[in-house]
Amino acid sequence: MTNFDVCVIGSGAGAGPVAYTLAQQGRAVVVLEKGPWFTEADFYKDELACCRHSVYTPRLKNEQHVIEELGDDGTWLATPTSESGWSFWNGNCVGGSSNFMSGFFHRMKPVDFRLLSEFGPIKGANIVDWPIGYQDLEPYYDRVEKIVGVSGRLEPHRNIEPRSSPDFPYPPTAEHPVSGWIDAACGQLGYHALKVPRAILSQPANGRRSCEYSGYCGSFGCSSGAKGSARAALLDRAVASGHCQVRPHAKVHKLISNAKGRVVAAEYFDRAGQRRRVTAKVFVVACQAIETARLLLASTGPRFPRGLANNHGQVGRNLVFSAGGAGGGDLVYGELSAARAAELRAMGPFVNRALDDWYVIDDPALPGGRAKGGIVEFLFAHPNPIARADGAQRGQTSLVWGKPLKRLLEGRFH
Repeated sequence: MTNFDVCVIGSGAGAGPVAYTLAQQGRAVVVLEKGPWFTEADFYKDELACCRHSVYTPRLKNEQHVIEELGDDGTWLATPTSESGWSFWNGNCVGGSSNFMSGFFHRMKPVDFRLLSEFGPIKGANIVDWPIGYQDLEPYYDRVEKIVGVSGRLEPHRNIEPRSSPDFPYPPTAEHPVSGWIDAACGQLGYHALKVPRAILSQPANGRRSCEYSGYCGSFGCSSGAKGSARAALLDRAVASGHCQVRPHAKVHKLISNAKGRVVAAEYFDRAGQRRRVTAKVFVVACQAIETARLLLASTGPRFPRGLANNHGQVGRNLVFSAGGAGGGDLVYGELSAARAAELRAMGPFVNRALDDWYVIDDPALPGGRAKGGIVEFLFAHPNPIARADGAQRGQTSLVWGKPLKRLLEGRFH
C-alpha cells in the first residue's frame, strides 16, 4: 500500500481511535510510530527487563526533553533529561503509554467543560470554556467503552454524569477483599465508594484474553491482551481489516506543506536512519501533547514560517492536563485480626475503588466559595518482588494506599 488516504503520526490513545475508525470505513491508513512494535509475547513479567531499564523510553541524548524547575532564588532552572537522567517519557512504542496504563476509565463530567464560567479566571492562565459540552461527547464515550472493552458495574450516585447506556459492556474485574473494607468505611462516613470502571477485559472478547490477575498491570505491558491499549483494542483490529499499515521505528521529524499551506508529506527517519517520505490526502498529528507541539513547530513552510498552524504563536502555549498528588498509608498485619490479615495477603485482584465526593469543592474560604476538585483513587503499590524488596531496603512497607485510606478505614476521616 503506497497511496494513502490518511497518514496518522503517533499510535497511542489519540491516534489509535482515528486509525481504527478510518480503517473500519475502508480508508487507506498508514500509522507512523517512532518506537518499536511490541506484542503480547514481548510483555512477559520481568521487572528487571521492563521496569529497571529504559525499555519504553526514547534515548535521552537523541530526544532532549528540558524540565524547568523554580530555583530558590526565584529563577527558572532548565535541565535536559540527558543530564538529569529522568526517563519518564514512558510509551515509546506502538500503542504508546496506553500499553502501560492501569486502565482507570472515568469519564469527564459536565462541569469539566465549563471551567471558566463555573470557577472563574486564574491569574496567568488562559482558561476558556470548551466550545462543546459533555452531551456532545457522550455518544463517543459510550462507543469507546464498548470498543475498548470497559469492565465495571454502574451504581447511581449524586455525582454521576449522564449516560446513554445503563451499565458498562463487561462485568467487573475480580476485586480484592479490601474493596469491601472501603465500602463499609465509606458507608459509615457518608461517602460513596465508586466501583471503578477499568479498560481491562473481565472475559475474553474480540480475540483478546481476559485478565489473568498476575499483579503486573500498571506500568507493565499486558501479556493476555486484556488491557484495552490503543494497540491491542484498536490498532490490531485496524491492521486486521486490511486497510491500515503500521510502520514502527518511523520517527517523523517534519511535515512538508506547499505554497497553499496544505500538508503534502511527512518526512521520517527509519530504523536504519534513512530519510523516508509518506504522502497522503490527510494528515493527523496525534503524538502526545508535547511531541505534537514539537513536530508542528519544527514543520516550517511557505505559509508557516513560525511552524505549522502557529501563525498566531499559540502552538504549545495552551496545555491542558490533569494534575494530581499521591499519598500513602500503612495497614500493619499485627494490628489486624487473623481473618483480615489473610484477606490483605490476597494477590492479583484489583482494589477498584475511588471517591468523587470532592469533584467540586465547596468552601467559603476559597475565592468564589468553590474550586475544581477531582477523584481520589485507592490502589496498592506494586506487589512484585523487586518493588517490594526496594521498598523494604528503604524502610518502607510493601503496601501503599491512596492518602485517605488508613484514616478512612479507622473511621476518623474528616
